[in-house]
Amino acid sequence: MRLAMDPTARWLILCCLVAAFAYSPIFNNGFIGDDYVILQRTEILKAHPFYLYHVPPENFRSVSYVIFGVLKTFAGYRAWLFYVFNIGLHLANIVLLFRLLQIVLKDDVTARLAVLLFAVFQAPQEAIMWLAAMNETTLFFFTLLVLLFWSRKRHAAAALAYSFALFSKESAIIIPVLVLLLDLHTKRKPVWQSYAFLAIPSAGFALIFLFTATKNFLLTTGAYSVRPGAVLVLGRSLHRLLWPWFYIFLIFTWANTRRMPSLSRLAWYLSGLIVTMLPYIFIAYQTSLPSRQLYLASAMLVTLFALLLRPLHGTPALSIAVFAFIVFNVGYLWVRKDAQFEERAAPTTQLISVLRQHAPQKTAIRNFPYPYPEIATAATLAVPGWDGFVVVTDRSANCTDCLQLDWNSSDRRYDLVQRP
Repeated sequence: MRLAMDPTARWLILCCLVAAFAYSPIFNNGFIGDDYVILQRTEILKAHPFYLYHVPPENFRSVSYVIFGVLKTFAGYRAWLFYVFNIGLHLANIVLLFRLLQIVLKDDVTARLAVLLFAVFQAPQEAIMWLAAMNETTLFFFTLLVLLFWSRKRHAAAALAYSFALFSKESAIIIPVLVLLLDLHTKRKPVWQSYAFLAIPSAGFALIFLFTATKNFLLTTGAYSVRPGAVLVLGRSLHRLLWPWFYIFLIFTWANTRRMPSLSRLAWYLSGLIVTMLPYIFIAYQTSLPSRQLYLASAMLVTLFALLLRPLHGTPALSIAVFAFIVFNVGYLWVRKDAQFEERAAPTTQLISVLRQHAPQKTAIRNFPYPYPEIATAATLAVPGWDGFVVVTDRSANCTDCLQLDWNSSDRRYDLVQRP
């Protein structure tokens, strides 16, 4: 006798399969840049467990380091297994997001639509396609656990999940605001005494952050700073997120039904979207947020998309809109983004390939494209026999007894420089 599968379970399996297919091209990309530094640091942490407190804010990304360390123990430098884990984390986030939206929206149609769109939405692709950005997928995972536990009045469990979130990434400090928004949206009167459960981890975070601020390279290098330009970063990032699908769905739904969701409801979710972006808007090295920092915001955005498309339920127009969204985003990931990530991985992938053809020796690299020499030295640890050798990265290196390599950016390979 065959047991019928629950329709919700079938839908979530479908969403997970579509998401896995969308991101499957990354399996052969190899590690990228900072991935090697994290892999190197996992070995340092075995001897010096508090090492990350010397390189803040990496101490607030400890969860990623633990994951990297465990995976490295079993997988070594086989990057595809790391990608399997991160995609699996994305699939878990799809399921958790659906459970949360069931509570928040009280409308399974909109919740199902939102998670399907989230499964393939390419805007936050860096969080999934770059392993060093795994802190965003882990942050999202624990954020959803906080909100789900809180909705069930399991405040102690929510506080524990919040603690893990704070050590997934420091931007988790906005979670209490999201909890308050959840209480207000579900029309539950906030019980301020229960917020003490969240106040304790927040206070601990604040103390550690202040204690390590003078060593925090994001602050000391000026990569993040409080300045009026943050408003422009927020506006530009918000526009880039909304464009073009928000406007397409808005016009498409109105053209087909002459109906729209209430403006107050759209404004509510737009406000939540802005809140998720606030910890990041003080970046000084570019004018809009990197895609990895839009993972949590994208969950809010696809909920907005689903609300816009909800009036089309039961009509062919909805299938057309969703199909177009999936095809475009999956195609964009496969054709455009995968090639970009392969290009980003090339300097270290090619370096490892070249080193395997030579005996371990002092090496000078000219025109190394990454800004941090540590990436090159960390990458050499993936080559058997090169452990402990230093790769010198100097554009004007004049090392007569060194293996000399010159990065050729146009061909994406290293040219061997003949010794004099």
